[in-house]
Amino acid sequence: MTLKVITGPMFSGKSDELLRNIRKHKVTKKKMQIFKHGFDNRYSKECLSSHDKVKIEAINAMTSEDILNSLEPDTEVIVVDEVQFFDGKIVDLCNKWADEGREVIVAGLNLNFMGEPFRFADSERTMAELLAKADKIIKLSAICTYKEGLRMCGRPASRTQRIVDSKSPEAPAEILVGGPEQYEARCRLHHKPIAGQSTLPNRRV
Repeated sequence: MTLKVITGPMFSGKSDELLRNIRKHKVTKKKMQIFKHGFDNRYSKECLSSHDKVKIEAINAMTSEDILNSLEPDTEVIVVDEVQFFDGKIVDLCNKWADEGREVIVAGLNLNFMGEPFRFADSERTMAELLAKADKIIKLSAICTYKEGLRMCGRPASRTQRIVDSKSPEAPAEILVGGPEQYEARCRLHHKPIAGQSTLPNRRV
């Protein structure tokens, strides 16, 4: 039927928009399954949650194969949060499900903290491919929180700024899932990848 991608930087309201879509589809009484990546356990392991702690029960999955194994044949609406953490096969599956007549709604970061297209796990494929194949894209922005003195920038933010050093204990060598302690939303002007991080793996927030 359709493939809808909700995207944007951190703190742009992707999960809130995803939750809104879920509530809308619940009214239709269509059979729906909701999946979230197991890496994101900031607020709950069993629920999809926004930064405001609004929660809806979801199925934990680490790979696209996990989703396939849990997907029931009569499911009409498939929802995937933090889609950027899955492997590249998720692109093919999302298209296959939509071609089968299902409603597919996914949410994820379009760019990593370096400002580059987010790579799927163990793959050269990126979120850019999923966006290109989407029937509908909802691209959200946050508010740039860069401060000069006491004044906040306040421009629309399209980037995610990592604010911890990659060599610190708070920034491990792989994915760093975090919140305001590790990241800020930034506009193009104020987004500055941290020095020394350009050679780090792309599979990061």
